[in-house]
Amino acid sequence: MIAALEFAEVRSFAESGGDVTGLLGWLNPDALIVDSSAAAEAATSYVREHDLPLLHVSIRDRTLRLFRGGTWEQLSNGEGPTPEAIRNVVAGSLFARGGPLR
Repeated sequence: MIAALEFAEVRSFAESGGDVTGLLGWLNPDALIVDSSAAAEAATSYVREHDLPLLHVSIRDRTLRLFRGGTWEQLSNGEGPTPEAIRNVVAGSLFARGGPLR
């Protein structure tokens, strides 16, 4: 996935550290990608407050969900969460909101 997001600075953090909202506050991200329902739930209040795209990638379920406008949207291209599909959603979400805030 990092190679597919060559236009972005990608950092990975283990969910087991807890306090997702605190971590996000210090990182000040432009977009979030999570791989578990628990992390998606933990991040929704932060992204709602900061108007950021949140992408939930479930490899096991072969699904992509995008949180925007206060609701989850199921995305499907028939192939599951490919790196290219993830790149397209992240890039589209960033460009649609005017790019990074920094």
